[in-house]
Amino acid sequence: MATPTASPQVASTVGLKNVVIAPLTEDTDTSHTYGELQLVAGAIEATITPDNTDPDIQYADDIEFDVLYPDPELSFSTSMADIPLAIQEMIFGNQIDDNGVLVRTASDRPPYFAVGFMSEKANHKFRYVWLYKVRAKPMTENYKTKEGQTITRQNGSVEWTAIKRTHDGRYQAVADEGQNGFDASKAATFRTYAEICIRNRLYSVLRAAAREKRCAFLKKRYNGRKEKTLRCKGDSQ
Repeated sequence: MATPTASPQVASTVGLKNVVIAPLTEDTDTSHTYGELQLVAGAIEATITPDNTDPDIQYADDIEFDVLYPDPELSFSTSMADIPLAIQEMIFGNQIDDNGVLVRTASDRPPYFAVGFMSEKANHKFRYVWLYKVRAKPMTENYKTKEGQTITRQNGSVEWTAIKRTHDGRYQAVADEGQNGFDASKAATFRTYAEICIRNRLYSVLRAAAREKRCAFLKKRYNGRKEKTLRCKGDSQ
């Protein structure tokens, strides 16, 4: 018996973070284009399930002769700590009106997106997953009363249907850091943009806090002096 080829490195996935979405703005026979990446914080769980797995079995010579499967179609579910209204507006095609209220109508049409995420593995490296063309299904909303001192968290959940891109037939990409020649430093579409989103959000919070601190200092310093007029966020006009 021949010696078997050595097994690739095995390491279980143990984490999930940096879920990002990007609108699919064009998908034709000749090209595809994506819009700006958007980080969706609070990832809890992601599940990818093939939907159309029933085989077409051909019989010949009194035996199972061949088997065919239909074009791939996947169900993709994401469980999040919450789905902010701004994200719901994007993925469900809803509108937030001038009063900050999310309004859903019968004519809303969810656009197509790409969805990506990172999953840490037991070897401290990452698996990167992309679904190239997905559309969100209407969201189930759950709310529950408090029961004394018991609080049951209600997570946000979105169900997606994933199909192949018209341009090239691709529907999913998966890469393991350090395997098969994959270089994580080139994985800008997976990690770099997500980390930039996180960093920019953190910087925005820090800048806002610094502005408020300086404003409070200046108000105290110039209190009662008519020649100095200060306006800070939250001041009445």
